Amino acid sequence: MKQAVIVCHRGACLAAPENTFASLEKAIDLGAEVVEFDVRPCRDGVLYVMHDATLERTTNGRGRIADLSSADVDNLDAGSWFGPEFAGERVPRLDAFLDACRGRIATYVEIKEGDPAEIRDMLAVRGMLNDAWTFSFDQAIRAEARAKVPDLRRMVLYAHVGSVERAVAQDAHILEFHEDDLNADLVAEAKLAGLVTQMFYGGADRSVFEKAVRCGIEQMNIDHVEVFRAVERELMSLV
Repeated sequence: MKQAVIVCHRGACLAAPENTFASLEKAIDLGAEVVEFDVRPCRDGVLYVMHDATLERTTNGRGRIADLSSADVDNLDAGSWFGPEFAGERVPRLDAFLDACRGRIATYVEIKEGDPAEIRDMLAVRGMLNDAWTFSFDQAIRAEARAKVPDLRRMVLYAHVGSVERAVAQDAHILEFHEDDLNADLVAEAKLAGLVTQMFYGGADRSVFEKAVRCGIEQMNIDHVEVFRAVERELMSLV
């Protein structure tokens, strides 16, 4: 049994405001090997690390990020909503965020909106392409990434493809399972097919983590890192 790679979902989003430099630093402090984050452009095309299309939940702004200039986005407070100690935390520009990751932690870029080729080039110029991968819930973006940037590793969801065979046919590198479609046979089949297996789980149910460990999932895209590592240690001690 081998320790799983930890992917911190939106950074260490339980310890700091999601998708910020603070959550990145906390993820590194936790010992995560990968940081997952979301990307969207503003009105003048600058790419930012931001999950929502609208600003209200995680900043002091209003409306859509796509309608704001980069100067406006740069002035938003993206930390006060989480806690007063994070007041003044900014929405990171993607280029600066990648600079902060470089040589310290690998990157999983979820493209909410944006050009996969531009993101690929930003990774490549920093020598980060080999340790990065991408995904999008937008089918058109997934197709564009496959066609335009085949050297940028891509993840697919089992819920989307429905089989390991289809994941391979789509030239995927990583296959992500969720709580309701995870089983040991599928994980073993994916590994035999040369896919890296990953699971996303936003909760803290120990039984879900136990199942992931017993199934041999290689990467965990999670929020509750300490809970997972505790479960993993307990099960590994029994081997």
